[in-house]
Amino acid sequence: MKIFAIELSSRFGSIAVLEDGQVIREMSWEENFKNRQQLFDAMSELESDWDSVDVFAVGRGPGAFSGMRIGFTVINTLAAPLKKPVYALNSGAALAAQIGAEKTAIVGDARRNKVWAGLFSGSELEKEFELMERDELKAFVPEGMLVVSPDHDRLEELLAGFQALEEPKFPMAGKLGELVFQRLENGIESETFEPLYMHPPVFIAPRFPA
Repeated sequence: MKIFAIELSSRFGSIAVLEDGQVIREMSWEENFKNRQQLFDAMSELESDWDSVDVFAVGRGPGAFSGMRIGFTVINTLAAPLKKPVYALNSGAALAAQIGAEKTAIVGDARRNKVWAGLFSGSELEKEFELMERDELKAFVPEGMLVVSPDHDRLEELLAGFQALEEPKFPMAGKLGELVFQRLENGIESETFEPLYMHPPVFIAPRFPA
């Protein structure tokens, strides 16, 4: 089984190609949020035969709104011509698997003085991601649980009160693809095929009447 995976939920983007659950090529870069040319440059350098891909996988966040939206758009575009299967998995699962702890809290900066967090047992989401005020994080994360964040530099003061890794860690496409392969082998269906947005949509009234 050949899998192509995209992970764009953090400030480090990545893509990977896997054969039978093994990463054969992975590329990553620090995002330039002015444009997304790095993604397309990496895809071009990969020189992959998209028709030979069996499953297209994408990390659904939580994380960067624009990155997740672009990831889903690209995956859908690549899969559509031959109607190949698509698979979405929360990005926290990949990050928890990379860390390898028995129990992990994945925490991110949701801006507006809020954070999002989810609790993992291994790479399995044990407690769904929630959006909360910063001062609510203490009650959400069990005492002694390892806390990991792609936004540690922005949350350093808050995370000082937890058992937290002292540097940012980022989910990678290779690990995402490995987990997708394992889930497919075990008959586990894709998560909801849409980005995991933590903030509710904001309606802005039109400036001018229709």
